[in-house]
Amino acid sequence: ARGDESEATVDADLGELVEEVAAQARRTGADVRVKSAGTGALVLQMRRAGMKRALANLVANAIAYGTRAEIATRRVGGNIEITVDDDGPGIPADRREDVFRPFFRLEESRNRETGGVGLGLSIARDVIHGHGGSIALEDAPAGGLRVRIRLPL
Repeated sequence: ARGDESEATVDADLGELVEEVAAQARRTGADVRVKSAGTGALVLQMRRAGMKRALANLVANAIAYGTRAEIATRRVGGNIEITVDDDGPGIPADRREDVFRPFFRLEESRNRETGGVGLGLSIARDVIHGHGGSIALEDAPAGGLRVRIRLPL
């Protein structure tokens, strides 16, 4: 993720990027839905490949631990908010900060069949912070986990 800092920053439509990430996941058979608040284009300065990697990591986690993912975008004041919800088991509130540490996994067997290597959330956080944004984990309204991202316009 640190290598993404050398990527050029460009004006890009976050809504289009979200659609690309969802389409990519759907090609693997995943149930991924996109919900937009209908606010038109969500253009901001970003390192497009890095942002795509961060969102793809979040969607991959959502479908790995749940049966579906929903990505929503909307404007909130001077920010763009992205949420990624899943219907999986969630993450206990007291472990949510831990999962952002590189190589940390809640599932401790180290079996690659039961999870990744523990870098997805760490990479996502680095990318989001590199764009001046924030990322937080919460309970999803319908159960599971919600990842909330805020990026400045």
